[in-house]
Amino acid sequence: MAKITYEIKKQLAVLSSQSGNGWKKELNLISWNGFEPKYDIRDWDSTHSKMGKGVTLTENELKELYAVLKGMFENDRNGQITSTIQERNVEEEVMHFINKAPLFIQEVKNLIIFMTEKSYSSELKRNILLGQAPAEAELALINEVESLSSIYRGFYDEFRSFLQELNNKELDFLFGTIKGL
Repeated sequence: MAKITYEIKKQLAVLSSQSGNGWKKELNLISWNGFEPKYDIRDWDSTHSKMGKGVTLTENELKELYAVLKGMFENDRNGQITSTIQERNVEEEVMHFINKAPLFIQEVKNLIIFMTEKSYSSELKRNILLGQAPAEAELALINEVESLSSIYRGFYDEFRSFLQELNNKELDFLFGTIKGL
């Protein structure tokens, strides 16, 4: 049987401790057998020389887990647990664009960061990205959106349709998700 090697690149969190034996359930970023690091949840002894069974997740899998857990534990105004299916759909749609057109999304991200720094409201950001910028909008933004619409015509049209369907909460979630990429 081949020897498994690992390097803990970053210790992220201790999720629980077992009293008596010193073992801890941890979330770490680990490179297994020299491969790209992945997120890992498992029990470790105090020296990290012995480990229990665990689960290893890619960044996308961890994000999906986060969305599911957020949906399970987010409370509505009445204190009831609610689902964030709409937000998860927004995130799935963003992931769809990232996978299909990463350069397009990077350009959109740059625009969102710029507009956020200028304290633009979400509705104003939407209007600018839809190509419906008010007269007082900065010419550079208008030109950038026009460039996006011509260079990435298909993706832009699809993104534009998606933007028009979102309510304010989903719009805020979308901008936050893209900005955080």
